[in-house]
Amino acid sequence: MGSVTRRIISVAVGVAFTTGFLALALRNVHLGAFWEVLRQAKGLWILAMSAVVVFDLAIRAWRWQILLSQSAKSGFAALFRLESIGLAINNVLFMRLGELARAVLAGRELSIPMGTAVSSVAVERALDMAALLLLFLAAGLAAPVAPLAVRRGAIAVLAILLAALIGLSLSGKRLEPGGSWERRVSRWPKLRDLLMHLAAGARVLREPKACLAACLLSLALWSCDALLYWCGARALGLGHAMDYPTAVLALSWAGVGAALPAAPGAFGTLEAMVKSLMVELGVAPHSAFAYAFFCHMIGYGIVTLLGLAFLYRIGLSLGELKAALGQEAPRS
Repeated sequence: MGSVTRRIISVAVGVAFTTGFLALALRNVHLGAFWEVLRQAKGLWILAMSAVVVFDLAIRAWRWQILLSQSAKSGFAALFRLESIGLAINNVLFMRLGELARAVLAGRELSIPMGTAVSSVAVERALDMAALLLLFLAAGLAAPVAPLAVRRGAIAVLAILLAALIGLSLSGKRLEPGGSWERRVSRWPKLRDLLMHLAAGARVLREPKACLAACLLSLALWSCDALLYWCGARALGLGHAMDYPTAVLALSWAGVGAALPAAPGAFGTLEAMVKSLMVELGVAPHSAFAYAFFCHMIGYGIVTLLGLAFLYRIGLSLGELKAALGQEAPRS
């Protein structure tokens, strides 16, 4: 299947999911009441939410610095810029090219191999998912909204992720020439190269201090992000429905919505998921949709503006970056 065909299919699926989930999110929503809820948003809480978004980026940059510590000496400011750019690209381009864009730019700016940058990003995503699942399970004990089957599924996925991270962190020598794993996968060169890159990205996790720091920062990152939803409820006068454990659940629902195929920015899917939780908690549909849309827009707007500003600051336009990604994609 050609790259053009894959892109067309990706765009079509994303638009279809966005349309369907947006219709679901708007169900039983009175637009007049929706705008009235948004109109009452409190400025101080909006400032607090904005600070949470920037702090999120700072934690991401700090963690990435640790994950790259054995491959490159990278400055915090440069990684902050690249994290912002990657998230912004995910927000404006189809096919979720932000992570590839971040890896390409990291290779250029930090003079590290492309495979090293990509593998560090893959380890990041695994740590993100593990941390969010752990927080979700903890919050579920205090606010048991999620069905038992969902919580059991989360435990299973968390166990698989942790096993994969541990396995990758310990697999470096086994994948080296002559190693026990290298002999077994040598007949599949692409699989061998993929595993070697992932093992290189997870190598830092063999260092106890670095591993502990990366894990704690991952938990801090998502704990911080839950504050966005906690503050958002207070900004819109919905604090009665949102304590901190429930904010973690809202973040988890948002994470599921963002992971679904959708148009750039996950509009529609995220709103439908968060609205469904809020309605389950007894919030009126128009207020639930306003809350989901409001929290989404605060994070989306700040990250996208920062990321695109940083992109232009390093001398690239969005079109030039897309062209660079088009050249890298066939090789990645």
